Amino acid sequence: MSENIKKENKNVTNFIYDKINLKDLEFIFDGNSKITATNGTFINPRPNAFGLPRIISCPGATETCKRACYTQGIENNARDLYKKYKQNFINLNKILNNPEEYDLNELVDIFSAWISKNCKEFRWHVSGDVFNFRYAEFIRYICLNSPGVRFWLYTRNFNLEILSLLVTLDNLVVNISADADNYSVASEIAKRHKLRLCYFTIDGKIPEDLKPGSVIFPDYNLRGRDLEIPENHIWWTSLTEKEKSMVCEVDFFGQSEFRRCGVGCRKCLNFCL
Repeated sequence: MSENIKKENKNVTNFIYDKINLKDLEFIFDGNSKITATNGTFINPRPNAFGLPRIISCPGATETCKRACYTQGIENNARDLYKKYKQNFINLNKILNNPEEYDLNELVDIFSAWISKNCKEFRWHVSGDVFNFRYAEFIRYICLNSPGVRFWLYTRNFNLEILSLLVTLDNLVVNISADADNYSVASEIAKRHKLRLCYFTIDGKIPEDLKPGSVIFPDYNLRGRDLEIPENHIWWTSLTEKEKSMVCEVDFFGQSEFRRCGVGCRKCLNFCL
């Protein structure tokens, strides 16, 4: 049974996490004000995510996302939480790589039981990505074991064997992450599998052929959340109405009780056909 072990307040976002154990190995589930979905409130979120360290768990990371990774803010401002992401990665690899010593099925059962009890919606990786095939299988097993939960993730790992494990799940929304470095291949993957493309821009430029239903994530310098009237931001005024409709509202306008993932915005949480 999981136990709440810490809550942090950093700037606007509240972070919280709970722990579970398999033998001597500890894992944490985390949550924050933005990605609460149907878990908790903006002020008092409840955990509904599983995180890993950035870059080292991201085989598809581009130079752009390495340079401007938003989870660097978590590493800098919620250091205890980020240490837990690193421990998740170390412990998970111990289990995946040592089947004689650890029972992977037991870990699947523990994860599934906690998630099914505590979450209606669950995000894989506030930080991190699907780092190999065995981990993709692990994610698949948990989704299958938790049919009453809606899962979602973003990935830059375009390995077809990995994607084939995940895109067929009825309760997992797979979003393809892109930026200027990988847009061509990412858009082709999204089209092939009928998946949503989520585009990260650091210079404000948007591909002209970005499809409706895609999501635009602006870098920090492009967000209007610190302005009295966010719509006055010069980047926002440069967008077409179609582009404005695709912008992540939580990132651009800022978080609140009524503007967070799953509450006020479900751009990334619904299946893209």
